[in-house]
Amino acid sequence: MRPKICVPVMERNVSRVIKSIRLLERYNPDFIEIRLDSMKSPSSFSKIRAATERPLIATNRSKAQGGLFHGTEKTRLETLTEAAQEEFDYIDVELKTKNPSIVVRQMKQQGAKAIVSYHNERLTPSEEALESVLVNEKRAGADICKIVGTARTHSDNLRCLRFIEKHARRTKLVCFSMGRIGIPSRILSPILGGYFTFASFRTGRETATGQIPIDELQILYKELGVA
Repeated sequence: MRPKICVPVMERNVSRVIKSIRLLERYNPDFIEIRLDSMKSPSSFSKIRAATERPLIATNRSKAQGGLFHGTEKTRLETLTEAAQEEFDYIDVELKTKNPSIVVRQMKQQGAKAIVSYHNERLTPSEEALESVLVNEKRAGADICKIVGTARTHSDNLRCLRFIEKHARRTKLVCFSMGRIGIPSRILSPILGGYFTFASFRTGRETATGQIPIDELQILYKELGVA
């Protein structure tokens, strides 16, 4: 199965978001993630939705989870709800959100699917910890479970890939490690069954360390015979 790629768009206003989406179209990404936390005043979600037919993911990453949003939690969730109402396909709900199952239910009531996400910027969790996170994401009602750590050693890549191979047949799972050492897990995770991986729009537009530009990643997949 061809590896699926999601490209984040991190811009300050709606017009720049739309411009990036239109430029991205030439690369045929499978998903586009709109990083609402980077926008000064997120609005006009209908214009963003109208700019593409590709699946859109709305993410409003809190500062505590490595994002840029520094307002109240109420405002953060209201922004995500508005994106769901404007037919964004997926809403990213952080597992550490208070009462994540309630938030997931609210997003689904608006017609969106839920990506329940966990990020660890210090390390890649142990296999036992990965299992625990996955259970909790499923309990929260995730349509897609996302578990991302940070690679400190090359063996961290293997832990993520083994975890993907174990669970991907029964779960839509995104799992890899950030950082330069974690690049192999980013590349190989969708080949082993991960639902998708992340790539940057181009060099210098990364939203997390270790992201590869989408054109380079697509060439690599062709060379590996999986594209």
